Amino acid sequence: MISREIDNLRKAVVQVKGKKAKELDAIEFKQYVDEGYLVYLYAPRVINLDKIENIFRIGNDDLVDFYEKYKLILPASITQWEDLFTSVSD
Repeated sequence: MISREIDNLRKAVVQVKGKKAKELDAIEFKQYVDEGYLVYLYAPRVINLDKIENIFRIGNDDLVDFYEKYKLILPASITQWEDLFTSVSD
């Protein structure tokens, strides 16, 4: 993916986990930061965010806004869950 910063386009990685997923450790994504990526994480719990730059936690509103704006270009592996996703946010 490409970051949403219009004036500073960079590669980006997004990791999304559901309510029952275990915590995400920001340190596990360090290789992407080292390669110049911005990393966006969504999970019930994200640890070690303060230890690495260019890793950001995505909130519920961010996730819904991103999905609505870009769903036409997202892969079917993501959009196939739309019925479940929209019923949770209603």
